[in-house]
Amino acid sequence: MRSTDEFRSWLGHAGLLAITVLASLAPLPAPAANGSPELIPRCSGPFRLCGYIEESGHQEHIPPRFEVARPFSEGLAAVRIDGFYGFIDTTGEIVIAPRFENAGSFSDEYAEIRLDNASGIINRSGGLVIAPRFRRIIPFSGDTFLAEPLREGQQNSPLTDRKLGAFNDSSSFISMQGAGLFHIQRGWLSDQNLKFARFDKPERGLIWAGKSIGRHEYLWGLLRSDGTWQVSPRYHHVQSLSETHAVVAATPSHAPSSQPRLNHQRWGAVDRDGKLVVPLKFAHLRYWRGGYGHAREAQPYKPDGTPSKSREGIVRADGTLLADRYFDEIDIDQQGGLPRGRIGKTWHSVEPDGSLIPDQLDGTPLLQCPGGLSVIRRGESVEFRVPGNGRPVGPFDMKHILGQECPGPFSAQRHGKWFVVLENGSVLRGKNGFESSYSFSGDHAAVKVDGKWGIIDRAGAFTVKPSFDALRPADKGSFIVDAADDRYWINAYGERVEDPTPEPTARQALTCAGGLRFFEREGLWGFQDKDGKTVIEPRFRALSCFEHGISWAAAPDATTWCAIGPNGQRRSGIDCREAYHPRGSSHHYPEQFSGDPYESSVLWNRALLEYRAGLRDNPPRWIGDGYRGSGSFDAE
Repeated sequence: MRSTDEFRSWLGHAGLLAITVLASLAPLPAPAANGSPELIPRCSGPFRLCGYIEESGHQEHIPPRFEVARPFSEGLAAVRIDGFYGFIDTTGEIVIAPRFENAGSFSDEYAEIRLDNASGIINRSGGLVIAPRFRRIIPFSGDTFLAEPLREGQQNSPLTDRKLGAFNDSSSFISMQGAGLFHIQRGWLSDQNLKFARFDKPERGLIWAGKSIGRHEYLWGLLRSDGTWQVSPRYHHVQSLSETHAVVAATPSHAPSSQPRLNHQRWGAVDRDGKLVVPLKFAHLRYWRGGYGHAREAQPYKPDGTPSKSREGIVRADGTLLADRYFDEIDIDQQGGLPRGRIGKTWHSVEPDGSLIPDQLDGTPLLQCPGGLSVIRRGESVEFRVPGNGRPVGPFDMKHILGQECPGPFSAQRHGKWFVVLENGSVLRGKNGFESSYSFSGDHAAVKVDGKWGIIDRAGAFTVKPSFDALRPADKGSFIVDAADDRYWINAYGERVEDPTPEPTARQALTCAGGLRFFEREGLWGFQDKDGKTVIEPRFRALSCFEHGISWAAAPDATTWCAIGPNGQRRSGIDCREAYHPRGSSHHYPEQFSGDPYESSVLWNRALLEYRAGLRDNPPRWIGDGYRGSGSFDAE
């Protein structure tokens, strides 16, 4: 297998032309046959190598032998082998040899790949059809691509260890700016100052394109795949097509600049060709589904910037309000049922002509448990039906039942008080309900009465009288008491017990998810397997648990962290990095141990390993950025 440099050197202009011509003549691998199982990636084992399982049934289909396994698209999937990306078919056979630094998914005939930190395009035979010279280039429609050029002086991210987002991914916005449309034969079809967002399926050749009008603001229009405008830029907000409509919004030119722009936007919707069919007249239009739009009557934000509560409307396809009114709340069904509107505490179903009829969901089951207990809708409330005789129990607030699952017990609230409904339909309520409660842990639950916490059993009797200021369930049927100057554990009868989750031993703390264990010798670290056999000799100042077939390691004479494989050797296809830290918390940064970023990260990781091994009293810390991250906390 050629190295990246050898491949690029061999390629040259003549080589690229030859590959392009040959690739256009080569037969295309056939996509997966209809009826073949859907395959999803799964990583496992000591080195967290990846293979594929069947989505239904989860049977292993392709054994875990790849460092990275990306989802299948068009019958092919990008995988990383020994640091380089290639493609396999649904049998696991390599059909495009691994020689790329990264690779995206196939869309029709093309996929994005990276060489020398630049993106190009290959076809299904693996032939280069557009040489790598872009920051990103994503297949769009036919022979047209969304492309962001590499600009002089721009620092290009290696992008070697993260997924290359493609047009057919789930996210609405395409991760590129200062981009344009590029054609295989014709070159640039548009200016290269655009941002893109999905509008419809790529085969229709339409995409939202935004031109910058200020910091983080764009004016959006609908661009054809030939680079001409279907709809010239005019909207400040756009959404992708949902069913028959795509929501759009625009800010009037006369809107006061002293108030939040969102409060002056007017919202409407376009059809599948970009024609404005719902006028820009709504204060807010959230989405389009079930054949209707979801509108709000008033401004979405108060003057202080906080969300406002306003009435909601059901918008027909022509922009008129169903029932010619706003409701206190609406519910639009995507499964073909009538939309619903709440007036005060009463829900109504709404006919297509706007007539209000009794709520069709009233009296229907919200949950039907195997043991016979059922939860029935009653407007804003629910009632339980006792197994056997169907006797109703309730009503209780619906919002606190949503998200709970059979078989129970269920935490239920009414008039600010809490109750527990058992699997047999009996209700535990104390005298008049509890002030607060936790879910049952086994046969007991912590409840609050008259400002104090106690413990009840399934008969509702107190096994521990309410006497604690703070009490919560812990593991193995125990409860944590948080006293003013002490924390201790009790069982369900109030007797003190040992912490049921003791600190892990050094061996446990040093063991990775895949089973490999860090071990140290003369200040250097390596890996042993679960039987104590050395897998990687201790020759690194610090290293990470294996993930996707690699570990990030700091060698004694290195100035960067580099990826190593299961054999302990560097993966040449993966760029080294200045610093490495395990995943932390948002808006927190690692405690600094040195002014040099590399040395600081090595010392931070060594401190974590030494703490887990019992060689250090305190772990390293994560420090809040003072903006959204406050305070600091231990890395453990």
